[in-house]
Amino acid sequence: MNSNIALNLPLFNSRIQIVDGNDAIFDEFRKKWVRLTPEEWVRQQFLMYLHIHLGYPATAIAVEKSLTYNGMTRRPDAVISGRNGLILMVIECKKPDVTIDEKTFLQAATYTSVLGNAYIMITNGLSHFVCRTDAASKKMLFLQEIPDYATLNG
Repeated sequence: MNSNIALNLPLFNSRIQIVDGNDAIFDEFRKKWVRLTPEEWVRQQFLMYLHIHLGYPATAIAVEKSLTYNGMTRRPDAVISGRNGLILMVIECKKPDVTIDEKTFLQAATYTSVLGNAYIMITNGLSHFVCRTDAASKKMLFLQEIPDYATLNG
């Protein structure tokens, strides 16, 4: 995989090496080597952006956390927990050549209905969307910018 895919994010120095014959990137949040795919490249760069530029503590970021919904296990790309430990945001990452559409939002919205969390963030590394779900109206309100961690905890 070409780790030089240009994203609409600051570029962070990532540790990349060959593991078991495949390109791998060190996941700073899970503290392990993972296979480097275009989607993983987006995820790692985006989470580092949240951590370094927007003040999201590494301890608040959980990658591929298992969640159970209607007896089925789901794993969003990442979740952000608040200071109280409750999940505040679900993050879905797609590879850069995937168009973000209604289906992508519906996938993330399923998680929010289960968790009761307020925010959904979706990125393909080129376009980033963040919305706040309004529990009363069950509508998604799109935000102009990604909130920093302090704002997210409001």
